Amino acid sequence: MTPEDKALYADISSLASRLWTASAAVEGWNTDPKMFSVMLFRRLWGNHRGYTVLFEAGLAVESDIMLRSGVETSICIAANHHLRDGFVLLMKQDAAQTLAGQIKQHRDNNDTDLVREAEAILRSILASLPDGVKAAKLDWKDLAAKGQVPALYSIHRQLSGVSAHVTGISLLPGVDFVGDETPHDHFRMLTKQSQPMWMMAATLHGALIHAGMIEQLDLLAEAVVLAGRLNKATEAKGW
Repeated sequence: MTPEDKALYADISSLASRLWTASAAVEGWNTDPKMFSVMLFRRLWGNHRGYTVLFEAGLAVESDIMLRSGVETSICIAANHHLRDGFVLLMKQDAAQTLAGQIKQHRDNNDTDLVREAEAILRSILASLPDGVKAAKLDWKDLAAKGQVPALYSIHRQLSGVSAHVTGISLLPGVDFVGDETPHDHFRMLTKQSQPMWMMAATLHGALIHAGMIEQLDLLAEAVVLAGRLNKATEAKGW
C-alpha cells in the first residue's frame, strides 16, 4: 500500500473502532433489525482487525479468508438495512436449513444426543416462521442484490475462487516453477494491491450503513467523507 492508502486504512480502522464503542451501548431485542446490525457490525469489526493482523504478518491466504468473511458480513449489514424484518426472517430460514443438515450428519454418525438437542432447536425455529415459509439457505448473490451491493458480491466471488477456498488457483502461489518468471507473480502483485482496498471498502460500507442504523450521525458524516477518499484512491489506481 502507498503511504496515502495506509493513512486511509488507519482512519477507517479508527472510525470502525469508535463506532463499535458506540454500538456496545445499544440495547434491544435480538430480533430487532437495529440489534442485528449491532451483532453484524461486531463481527465485521472483528474481521477487520483479524485481517489487519494477518495481512501485516504476511499471511496472504489466511488474511483473504478473514477478508471474505468481512465481505459477507458487510453484505448482510446492507441487506438488513434494506429488508429490516425480512432479513431477520432470512436468518431464521438459514438457521433452520443449517440445523436440518447437521441433524442428518448427527444421525448418520449415530449421535442420538446431538440429534435430540438439534431437533428441539429446529422445532423452535420452525414454529417461529410464518405459515408457508420454509427453511432455506442464504443466496449470497440474491442477498447482495437486495442490499444493493453487487460490487461486494463480485469481491466475494473472486475471493471464493482464488484464495479463500482450496482451489488450483489458490495453491499455485505456493508452487515453484522452473525458470526466472512464474505465472503467478503478476497475479500475486495485483491481489496484494487490491485486497487491502477491498477490506477498506467492506468495513467502510458496513460502518456507513450501521452508523445510520444506530443514529450515530457524526460517525455517519465521517464515514461519508472517508468514502469519498476511498473512491478517489481507487479511481487513481484505474479501478
